[in-house]
Amino acid sequence: MGFSVVFASFIVLIGFVAIFSTVSTAFFTSMQDISYAANDYISNQKDKINTQMQLTVDSVTPITCDVTIKNTGSKTIFLQNSDGYNWNTIILSYGSSSQWHSYAIENYTILEIKITGTNTTFNTATHNFINPGEQVSIRLNLPDGAPISNQDVVSVTFASYYGSTASSEGVME
Repeated sequence: MGFSVVFASFIVLIGFVAIFSTVSTAFFTSMQDISYAANDYISNQKDKINTQMQLTVDSVTPITCDVTIKNTGSKTIFLQNSDGYNWNTIILSYGSSSQWHSYAIENYTILEIKITGTNTTFNTATHNFINPGEQVSIRLNLPDGAPISNQDVVSVTFASYYGSTASSEGVME
């Protein structure tokens, strides 16, 4: 009887060790995954906080809208890569109290990039980003058949790839 008790106790001990190691491994793996997810979230939120912009609607015509975006934050805002892909979306909405139209515009024209408050401009082909303290002038072309009328209020929102936005309103003059 003495040997069977020792043998049974050994089997039970092995079972407890196996269950404990499985639970411990699952716990530590889960904690590591949560830690990675929290670090990614904090990094993304830090990018959003450090990306600050000001948008001004410069002019509005029936088929175009010119805007200026100033980078007042500490992050560089990339506009296009070498393949011509636009990193940001501009949402243009216009209308009156009875009816509104909205368009997500990703194919916009960069007119000029310059240092804020100066006349020093950059070559838009090679300098397709705005560093802190720089601004960009952009022309938005509306789709065919979607003209803006004189009474319409125009709302423009620039959504950066960081997740931060800048908005402004204007009217046709």
